[in-house]
Amino acid sequence: MPSFILLLAYAVIGVFPFGGRNILTVDMYFQYAPFISDLQDKLTSFSSLIYSWSGGLGINYLPLFAYYLASPLNILTVIFPPQFITEAILAITLIKVGLAGSAFNYFLRKAYGDRDLGTVAFSSLYALSGFVLAYSWNIMWLDSIYLLPLAAYGIIRLVKEGRGLLYCIALTASLITNFYMAFFICIFIVFYFMVTLLKHYSIRKPMVLIGTTARFAGYSLLSGGLSAFLILPTFVQLGTTSAAGDTFPKTVKTYYDIFDFVARHFMTADPVIRDGAPNLYSGLVVLMLVPMYFLVRRIALKDKVLNLLLVVFLLASFNINILNFMWHGFHFPNQLPYRFSFVYIFLVLTIAYEGYRAMDEFSGKQVGMISMLVLFLILISQKFEDLKLPLHTVYVSAAFVILYAAAFARMRSQGARRFKGASALIVVLVLELLTNTIVTVIKIDSKESYSSRESYSSGSEVREIREQVSMLLETDRDFYRIEVIPHKTHNDPALYNYPGVSVFASTISEKPVDLMEELGLYSNGINSYVYSGSTLLTDSLFGIRYLVYRDLNVEEKLYMKVSESVELDVLKNPYSLSPGFMVNSDITSFKSSIGRDPLDSQRILFEALSGVEEVLRPIDQEVGETNNLTLSGTGRYSYTRTSKESDSSVVIGMDFHESGQVYLYYDAPSSMKGKGSITVNGVKSEFDAYHSSVISLGYCETGTSAEVLIEFDKAGSESGRFEIYSYRMDLEAFEEGISEIRNNQLKLESYSDTSIRGTVESSYDGVMVMSIPYDRGWNVIVDGKRVEAFAVDESLLSFEVPEGSHDIRLTFFTDKLAEGIGITALSASMMIFLVLRRRKDHIKQPGRDVEDNG
Repeated sequence: MPSFILLLAYAVIGVFPFGGRNILTVDMYFQYAPFISDLQDKLTSFSSLIYSWSGGLGINYLPLFAYYLASPLNILTVIFPPQFITEAILAITLIKVGLAGSAFNYFLRKAYGDRDLGTVAFSSLYALSGFVLAYSWNIMWLDSIYLLPLAAYGIIRLVKEGRGLLYCIALTASLITNFYMAFFICIFIVFYFMVTLLKHYSIRKPMVLIGTTARFAGYSLLSGGLSAFLILPTFVQLGTTSAAGDTFPKTVKTYYDIFDFVARHFMTADPVIRDGAPNLYSGLVVLMLVPMYFLVRRIALKDKVLNLLLVVFLLASFNINILNFMWHGFHFPNQLPYRFSFVYIFLVLTIAYEGYRAMDEFSGKQVGMISMLVLFLILISQKFEDLKLPLHTVYVSAAFVILYAAAFARMRSQGARRFKGASALIVVLVLELLTNTIVTVIKIDSKESYSSRESYSSGSEVREIREQVSMLLETDRDFYRIEVIPHKTHNDPALYNYPGVSVFASTISEKPVDLMEELGLYSNGINSYVYSGSTLLTDSLFGIRYLVYRDLNVEEKLYMKVSESVELDVLKNPYSLSPGFMVNSDITSFKSSIGRDPLDSQRILFEALSGVEEVLRPIDQEVGETNNLTLSGTGRYSYTRTSKESDSSVVIGMDFHESGQVYLYYDAPSSMKGKGSITVNGVKSEFDAYHSSVISLGYCETGTSAEVLIEFDKAGSESGRFEIYSYRMDLEAFEEGISEIRNNQLKLESYSDTSIRGTVESSYDGVMVMSIPYDRGWNVIVDGKRVEAFAVDESLLSFEVPEGSHDIRLTFFTDKLAEGIGITALSASMMIFLVLRRRKDHIKQPGRDVEDNG
């Protein structure tokens, strides 16, 4: 039922096959779908799962796989053609939502022994909770939603029967499918175990408590061991990322008051994706049944106190910065707040279900009073301005509270015919879920926008990109890289399955990101760099041989056009280098940060690699027409707007006295509001004035000119600073430098996903620098002997090579993977032993009864 309801919601907004859209939005569009496309290609071509050339100049793939792709359901992508990858994602999403409902239904049936419509109702609430809907695009998180109920029931079995196999398997599956979300499950399970233990055993029996706790700890450690083959190497890699440097909060802060949390349980509450309060919706019925639970006489006071303490702790974790920081792995997440709120939803639904089971204990008057109290809370909430609740949220929620009250009244009136009474509840619940799911999906679409199938994974342009890439890789089998311009996502190499530069992933190392940003490629400064802002220098040094243009709007004389069609132009860079080249040992002291600007850093790098100076020569600039501002400086400009009531603008001009490839670097003002454009020989094109970037003006002839127009919106700052540096490439110096590097570059003999082999003829003792990010997993063999690898500028894989002819071989095996496999193998042996012993003991002693001291 949950999958069908969600599919109906997607049909409403026109998701294929009900229209021309897909469910990709936010990071699903830019990250997850491209990675799934890349995985699909790897699975169908039997490529390596430990290293990939599809982005980032080369990626340690196993940690990326562990973070984004380890769900076993992703194997279903192999039955879909590449152009239907978005439909594969839709199918997997619906399956995971369905599994979430089934798993929670299994939990309720096993934990409480029920076999009625109530379990169906509550499992649907769990599967379509506010957390699931708000983060439904975060497909790799959804496995944890259906694994949590299995782990929780495993805890109940472990405590009551001493059987920990289900818990161990469920926790292991959680750690493997998504270790990040499993971290939240692990924290919650510790507290859930303590609550369950104290429910079933008295503290007056310490040996029983200690023994059961030891069993719990043992099975937990065993789960960690079984997943070590994936977790250990991933943990090591995460230590190199930007997220590894967060500091512990120095002061205690709170975020919200209790009414904020109550309002997050309402129907059609705005889904929080970027920033805001946690997504807590799990059905209005929760607001009615949780209070009932605490009034039920036949439920032990101890049980109520324990559940209340756990609920309060989770609410405090949402509200106190230190607890929130600790829950998120000692890290404040970048958007997507309160990522652990799904465990709260699981807990309150189990509490609500116990209240539902005891409905016969309440009179109609009591049910009515609780319903009136909830109704009052909903109606009064519109008076709190800081809540900013839409009126439809208030009134729709109020209407459904009344409907639930009527359904509960019918359940009580049916007496023994509980099935008929529950059917009324099911009808109301289905209507609620249908309404809430459709409205929430529409709200996500309005806030974040679901995308179109055309030009992403399907359509004539995409089909031609794939054909061109396939043809290039088939006809030119050398080692090189490709890029598509302009990019559709920050992971186009993964999306379209080609070796490239662009990457956006939480598992990539921080230092290569810094290097690429210093050299002018677009970067968020955290975990991505994109092929935007590259030059012929960086194209050549990083082995970018082919550029596939969706729209070629500048003249590129130094590249060779090898293909042209209505949709695309394919250019070849005749200067692209092999993946490795010998340079002077002084390169070990190179720092990309020493340049005045990224183009200056490129000049310094090229000089360090080739010995050729001034490959990029500055071009003089002249301030032209200004409007409503005063300007001072050259290159680095300071401005003051004359009047803040109107827009301002400035023109920076430059004349070209020599022909050549021209680049400029634009450093945006802080809090920029406005736009920018460049006119070259009468041809105008706009650029993103909000972000700093390197911009290619193409090949400019002698006697021509260009103008940069920057327009400041009146809503922007009254004063500020921006920088523009312009350079002409000295083609003669560039070709001399490239020739020098080629004389000492690696002559490639063969390569694969995890190896490179070649020879080099070096005229001096020096360092071979690879256009590959440094990773401890690379092993370097020179003439049959292993040599130590290191990182130039803390980023590029490098190693020393003496003068003469040498055989070079590089192989990759993920750091700590061997140790992780060893731990997993040992743990699997232990698991087999425990299973066999348990089976033997079961034959001798079928079971044991557990005293309930509640």
